[in-house]
Amino acid sequence: MITVGYVLRRSSIEGFAMNGKKARAGAATALSVLLLAGWYQASAWADPPATDPVPMDVSKGEMFRQGGSSYPRLVRLENGGLANGRVLASMTTYVDNAGRAVIYESTDDGKSFQPVGEIRDPAGENAKGMCCSTLYELPRQVGDMPAGTLLWAGTAGVGDDEETRTSSVRLWRSDDHGRNWTFMSDVVAKPPGPGIWEPEFTVSAEGDLVAFYSDDMDPAHDQKMVQVRSKDGITWTDERDAIKQDEFRVRPGMAGVRQLPDGTYVMTYEMCNFDPVHTCTVWMRTSPDGWDWGDPYDPGTEIVSDTGGQPLGTPTITWAPGDDPNGRLVLAYQMLGGDEGGWAPGNGRTLMVNDHPSDLSTGWREIDAPVHIDHNQGSTCRGFSPSVLPTEDGKSLIHVVTDFEKYIGGPCEAFFGTGPIDGDGDAATANTGRTPLDPRPGR
Repeated sequence: MITVGYVLRRSSIEGFAMNGKKARAGAATALSVLLLAGWYQASAWADPPATDPVPMDVSKGEMFRQGGSSYPRLVRLENGGLANGRVLASMTTYVDNAGRAVIYESTDDGKSFQPVGEIRDPAGENAKGMCCSTLYELPRQVGDMPAGTLLWAGTAGVGDDEETRTSSVRLWRSDDHGRNWTFMSDVVAKPPGPGIWEPEFTVSAEGDLVAFYSDDMDPAHDQKMVQVRSKDGITWTDERDAIKQDEFRVRPGMAGVRQLPDGTYVMTYEMCNFDPVHTCTVWMRTSPDGWDWGDPYDPGTEIVSDTGGQPLGTPTITWAPGDDPNGRLVLAYQMLGGDEGGWAPGNGRTLMVNDHPSDLSTGWREIDAPVHIDHNQGSTCRGFSPSVLPTEDGKSLIHVVTDFEKYIGGPCEAFFGTGPIDGDGDAATANTGRTPLDPRPGR
């Protein structure tokens, strides 16, 4: 039996002990535990538990690949010349005691995917681990990188204990649509400590490459979101706090950034331990230039659906065409909570759409997700940090999300599917009759 070593970590963690050190502020809950390096899959797995395994929880969707997956990300090439329209997907995995990235391509608009590339970062080898990756296509030239250059970044060094963990966000580039990759720089590197996580990119109005990441290193904050920028992808400057709170236990992080047709930049993020009813609510804010996001102490605008559903944890966002001059926004997330706590009926089976992003204070509606996860209550794998992308005609969505393949604590795999943006959502929001679980800390 092979045991995969792991470190517990997640932006929504509010309390746990690591190696006998004092627990994070607040009480730990089952909803706030993420298996980090345990996501990485070895060549063999532990036998199923003695009790009967739980039934397959993905009731709608197909397995993407086999071999372990986390942090799926989707990009449609828009500046790749003859390759425009192809969909690229990246995920982190674990092979031969090393954290690596795998790159897949779809030439049929998300109906199928084939492997095309791999990133073997030395900083993730020899059990150092790799986590929390992102994939981004440059919309314009930055330094010597032309529009269409693919960028991938992930956190290396996650496999060590907190006392010895020297985490860094590592940036790689591809000039041939994901086939081959070249290391560029450490976006940020930290001395031993809790770590830095979950990079996200955009290009500012000034033409700088801007990176956001979740930072656990500030002793005054359990977590905050930080941003830096670069004119060439090699030298990074102007580190500043993007979002933070004075209360130590509040954890903003997991940025997702998109630019609207009118030039406005939109960011979504989770804010854990901020809402007394829900563990990790999802918020958003805007920027006129992609760099200035306003007062870092302003929590922004909370996202709630028109039926009171509240997305909880690990948000990602994409832009899709629509009737509004700014198109529309689609939000994916880990769980869906009820307005007063517990689970909303569409938990594990919904996405959210804003049809009028010119006014982001209202207008979110729940839609049927292409992939359905039953019994979704947050876990070490289930529903964590999904990805969504519109199909080429803008009428449907490609959705990728992770879940346990066979049993809780077993292999974590990615599942994908496609479905209409404006289809019938009744199946997703109908009351299932299950007794809701109150997700509030300590309940």
